[in-house]
Amino acid sequence: MGAADGSIFARHSLEAGGFEVSYLKGGHDGDMDPVLYLHGMGGGGKWEAYHMTLGTFALTYAPQLPGWADGQAPDSIDSVQDYARLVSDFMDAAEIGRCVLAGHSFGGWVALSLCADHPHRFSRMILADSMGIALNDSTTLNLAEMDEESFAKAAFARLGLIATAQPDGFGAEWENVRRGPEFERQWKGMGLVAGLINGPSSDPDLTNRLGTITADTLLVWGREDGIVPLRHGEALRDALPNSNLAVIDRCGHMPMAEKPETFNKIIRDFLVGDQQEIPEVVRV
Repeated sequence: MGAADGSIFARHSLEAGGFEVSYLKGGHDGDMDPVLYLHGMGGGGKWEAYHMTLGTFALTYAPQLPGWADGQAPDSIDSVQDYARLVSDFMDAAEIGRCVLAGHSFGGWVALSLCADHPHRFSRMILADSMGIALNDSTTLNLAEMDEESFAKAAFARLGLIATAQPDGFGAEWENVRRGPEFERQWKGMGLVAGLINGPSSDPDLTNRLGTITADTLLVWGREDGIVPLRHGEALRDALPNSNLAVIDRCGHMPMAEKPETFNKIIRDFLVGDQQEIPEVVRV
């Protein structure tokens, strides 16, 4: 088992919930539960460095949620819960049994909803800067009220260079946040999410059901996230019975792009059960 295992993947598609769902599948098919990764606002379709990290230790599935290719949710999907039901159907169609559930941003919101509804299906969970938590303060954004500039400043701690997957889907290259395709993907996906939720990015009912989630959970947060501020990560840590929070300094809403080596090291430590001290990371 090594990095070579994580780098090997293939593209697939299957029918689930009335949709043809494309997905990437790759990595190490060993003794560890498989990983199901749900993308954030930027969408999927590429085998990123963090997929390779997950795939080094477990067979990894990364579906592209319907609607992201077009920038608009399908007519039959009206809520985050609809996406969660679709992912459950995808798991059935792909014959994914008990697994590790991972999600970033909007994908974290879907993951939380799915895990609250079916806690027995997930042994562990990894959430990075997850949306969906309702707090009694002013930190929950209404994405529809943001313009491009405010979104860029809120999403990224520094409007400089970030690592992003190369066009062929393997490896990474540096791009300028504000002028690069990664920002365009995030902005396009933000429009889809804003139209879907039509209000603040929070779910009071889901927040009240978090105690039903029993999976051991790793929470990863950028300290300077302006889309889903750290206060939400702290609230999740307090609400989930078996959770730990790793905070990355000088990082915003996109830790896998802004701090890729740090993010991948945190994931690796969680998967193998070997928590080590990592520069710029505070575990709380």
